[in-house]
Amino acid sequence: MSDVFSRGCTLFVVVAGLGIGACASPSTPSAIPSGGAVGSGLTEISPGVTDTTLVNTGWTCIAPTPSLTVCAPPGLGFPPRPPLPDNGGAPSYTIWAFHDHQFDHRVKFIRPDLYHGQPCLGDEPYTLFAPVNYYECIIPAR
Repeated sequence: MSDVFSRGCTLFVVVAGLGIGACASPSTPSAIPSGGAVGSGLTEISPGVTDTTLVNTGWTCIAPTPSLTVCAPPGLGFPPRPPLPDNGGAPSYTIWAFHDHQFDHRVKFIRPDLYHGQPCLGDEPYTLFAPVNYYECIIPAR
């Protein structure tokens, strides 16, 4: 999937999904399926893990389109929308995106007061995603 298409889909998903997902109560943390579907720091995902797998382990997932689903880890959820004043909210969020139930990419959000020009993947800068007032970095599946 091209970077432009991925970015466009992600922006649509985050805008549409945050309005729905931000209202949901966070689930209690639960174990990831045996074999470690998600590694420490939420940076890796094992082959075969789908959005359905994550829902079954307590993640919050929303499907703004029939083929696209975004998931947030238990206990953290999605960035608040509308944004909280005075840099409220978690320092960072990582959202997982699935296309036709297969992992496609991640979006890493960093609160503006904590973003100091650090590079995103490939030394590209993060970009401000105004609807949630967080800087975002899209990290494609490898």
